[in-house]
Amino acid sequence: MRPLPHIRAVFALAVGVVCQALHAEEPRPALKSLRYDEDYVFLRDPALRTDLWDPLKYVPVAGGRAGHLSLGGEARLRFESYANEFFSAHSNADNAYLMQRYLLHADYRPTGWLRFFGQLQSAYEDGRPGGPRVTDENELNIQQIFADLKWHAHHTLRIGRQELSFGSERLVSVREGTNNRRTFDAVRWIYRRDGLSADAFFGSPVEVDRGVLDDQNINDLWFWGVYTTMPAPVLKGTKLDLYYLGLSNPQARFAQGRGREERHSVGARLYGESGSWDFNHEMLYQFGKFDGGDINAWTVATDHGYNWPALRGRPRLGLKAAIASGDRDLNDRSLQTLNPLFPRGNYFTEASLLGPQNFIDVHPGLRLHPAERWTVDVGCDFYWRQSKDDGIYNPGGPVIYQGNTAYARFVGTDFSLTLAWQASRNLSISAGYSHFFAGPFIRQNGGRDVDFGMLSVTYKF
Repeated sequence: MRPLPHIRAVFALAVGVVCQALHAEEPRPALKSLRYDEDYVFLRDPALRTDLWDPLKYVPVAGGRAGHLSLGGEARLRFESYANEFFSAHSNADNAYLMQRYLLHADYRPTGWLRFFGQLQSAYEDGRPGGPRVTDENELNIQQIFADLKWHAHHTLRIGRQELSFGSERLVSVREGTNNRRTFDAVRWIYRRDGLSADAFFGSPVEVDRGVLDDQNINDLWFWGVYTTMPAPVLKGTKLDLYYLGLSNPQARFAQGRGREERHSVGARLYGESGSWDFNHEMLYQFGKFDGGDINAWTVATDHGYNWPALRGRPRLGLKAAIASGDRDLNDRSLQTLNPLFPRGNYFTEASLLGPQNFIDVHPGLRLHPAERWTVDVGCDFYWRQSKDDGIYNPGGPVIYQGNTAYARFVGTDFSLTLAWQASRNLSISAGYSHFFAGPFIRQNGGRDVDFGMLSVTYKF
């Protein structure tokens, strides 16, 4: 473990103020996943600067004549343990390791129409047999650096390296579960007005290189699209997302093989609440070309929940169900396997064992709030292959086991338990356990059950 000295000092300071934060906390806007969405201009009023970190959250430049600067950061320690990771009986599939991630950012707003945002990230992993995963170690990189030009109050042009996150993060995510968050070199137009939002962007994802300030966008891999959110026209309290996403990848890989992929995704998402019910429905169709053949893929996902806010623990009983297409014939040139693009790493559970391709899953779950700021989630996820000709994939995209029509469709069952404590506005602690009961398809491929454990501590300021 080799955290940089100055970032270690920031973490030590953050830990040192935890007790004070637990006992003396003033109301403040939530600390967000996308830190550039935070705005501390309200701290222009000195009377409101009552929090420990307020001297860093609003720093007038030249007495305020040149705008203001806002500083912030994050330190996360996450311990993970696997037995038979990715169902493997290999000795390297049993491991326990510690991940460290440190983020520091500066947000400078010299005028109402101009803004500069920069963020550094340092990530380390220690203890994994065979060395760290690519997504888990990066000595020091520029995570974000962009400029905003704003006009007519509702329009923003953003140019530079930036994180992207849309909707339920099924397709575009910052990849929070891994040690290195995902980022893009992109140009982006942002529109926000009266409940309507629209984002149009063109860019390239940034690869993870483990050295110092050596990360660069992936050569010849391009990603573009338009994502809109608006109130649903008929259902009150409901929102509708409509989007188009395009991808050009010269080295795509599926069970069918490798080749150039030009894929277009069109989708819609309807979500909201109605009385004690909440819901989140999404559907997507994909078309294009892969290695000269036609792409024809799709997915449908639903999430329903019923809430009892008056009962002790405020239980929510939920049911998720989803299906994503798989390839129907590995020997022809057409491809039906869904490409989830840039999804969450922990798409199904914190164990992050399966990627969202060629699957059917049904996931009942129960959420409880046994005490203020405590959340408990219990779930059981059942998986099948949508197409028996296609295999199962890991969250990074590679195939775990190839398809075989002679093998069973049922993949397995994942039991999961997660506890989360938002100890203060700044400090969060979570722990989780999963046991994946290998089904017939995994057993037929020589795979085994998987055990996973996790403990994570995060401090943000």
